[in-house]
Formats: sequence, structure tokens, C-alpha cells
Amino acid sequence: MYAPAVRFHAVAVVGLIALVAGAAGAQPARAPADKPDWRGTGVVLKLLPPPSELHATRPVIVLQHDPIPGLMEESMTMPFIAASTALFRDVRAGERVTFGLKEVPDALLVISIEKAAPARR
Repeated sequence: MYAPAVRFHAVAVVGLIALVAGAAGAQPARAPADKPDWRGTGVVLKLLPPPSELHATRPVIVLQHDPIPGLMEESMTMPFIAASTALFRDVRAGERVTFGLKEVPDALLVISIEKAAPARR
């Protein structure tokens, strides 16, 4: 069972992604640039093709990610909108991945994802 603080954080993140994803879903579809603004590493927790509980029309990936240099100083678990469900083709929940993020109006969009070497302990 999650501690109350962790549950609050999860609820806050889900609420935030719902607001951000709703605004992003209202934007016209356009192809993201090939080069990500940031690169991160983490573990895939969920792959949610649309429709899902987090977004009605866009694919969502939930990642437990390490700090993302230049963007987020802390490790955390959060959902991201994915550019396409095609990104889900070669990854599964539980796998460690590297991913590229692109800043688009009102959201951070996962534009690339690939399997990564297991984390060193």
C-alpha cells in the first residue's frame, strides 16, 4: 500500500497530466521534430493506447524515470503523452528504457523510446 504522501503525489500527477493532456489533445496534430529537447532513462510502468483513463485520444506512457538533466532534478513516476502508439511496439511494462522528450504547447511529448541496459546497482 502506498503511503499517504505517495498517493497524494500520484493523484496530483494524474490530475496534472489530465489538464495538460486535454489542452494538448485540442491542438492540431503535427509531426514533432526529430531531435528531442531532453533525454531520460527510466522504467515503463504502463503503456496506454487511446482511449485510456488518462487521455481519450492520445497514447500515454507512464514512466518511473531518473532525473532528466536540464528539466527535472528528481526521480519520479509520471505519465507522458506519446507521439504515437508505434513507439510502444518494441517495449513492455517493466523494461528499462531511454526516451526523448519534445516540448510542445502545454505538454512534454515522448518522441522516441528504446530499450536500455539494466540500471547499475
